Amino acid sequence: MAKNVFRPMEIMNLVQKVEIQAPVFESIEEVEELDELTEMEEYTGPTADDLRREAEEFKQRWEQEKSFLVSQAENEANQIKERAQESSAKMAQDKVDDAQIESNKLIDEATLTLNRAKDEAEKIINEAKAETEKIKAEAYNEGVNLGKEEGYNSGRDEVQRLVDRVHKVLNAAIDKRRDIIMEAENQMVELVLLISQKVVKVISEEQKNVVLSNVIQALRKMKSRGEVEIKVNLADVALTTEHIKDFMEMIESVSAITVLEDSTIEKGGCIIETNLGRIDARISSQLREIEDRIRDLMPIKADMEKKRLEEFGDL
Repeated sequence: MAKNVFRPMEIMNLVQKVEIQAPVFESIEEVEELDELTEMEEYTGPTADDLRREAEEFKQRWEQEKSFLVSQAENEANQIKERAQESSAKMAQDKVDDAQIESNKLIDEATLTLNRAKDEAEKIINEAKAETEKIKAEAYNEGVNLGKEEGYNSGRDEVQRLVDRVHKVLNAAIDKRRDIIMEAENQMVELVLLISQKVVKVISEEQKNVVLSNVIQALRKMKSRGEVEIKVNLADVALTTEHIKDFMEMIESVSAITVLEDSTIEKGGCIIETNLGRIDARISSQLREIEDRIRDLMPIKADMEKKRLEEFGDL
């Protein structure tokens, strides 16, 4: 068996040349003959440049198609967004219209109640006045028919007693009328306030720009300048933050504006804080101010009642 691995001392260099005999074959048939070389067909397909050019054209077509698909998707997204905004605006307007219809209905009912109360009070006063005239005429006729001084004096005393009684009835009727009107006015004021709250609530929840309007009005009331903190509802933080630059352009000498979230503030309202104080522009605060102004105008003046009392003072 032939050895494949030798150690260094096992290999010896020979000085004489060794001739290796060529193999001898018994028959020439044992030698395999090579087949004649067949000519290879010439390649006529696309070259490497053609393939690169085709790949580049395909890449360009794909880029164009991709740009078209992206543009088409953006257009569809914008259309969907516009339809959603139109639908949201329509829903908000429908709610405002419903609130307006309800407010008109409540105002009509309150007006009808107030008119009915005034008619009833007027009726009581007219009946009392008619009764006074009737008693006075009967007493006078009775005194005349008696034809005597005693009878006349007695009749006069009776008339005076009855007139005093009628005055009491009349005063009671006037007080009742005042109470009726006061109660009706109270009911109307409560209805107006309730309607205002509903309408303002619907508008502040559906119209996003309400908070921007409140912030601008509050900033214009500021006496100090410098750094300003605007506190709003969590739902209004993003929109208010987006318009910080607009606020600073509208209001001069404002060096910085920070928008903060405050859970105690209703959606649409805000609180402005500076180094000199704060401005409360919450929806609830504005409604309270409206309520105070309405209630200041509510008390009934006594001039009309005083005039009616003087009208019957000589009876």
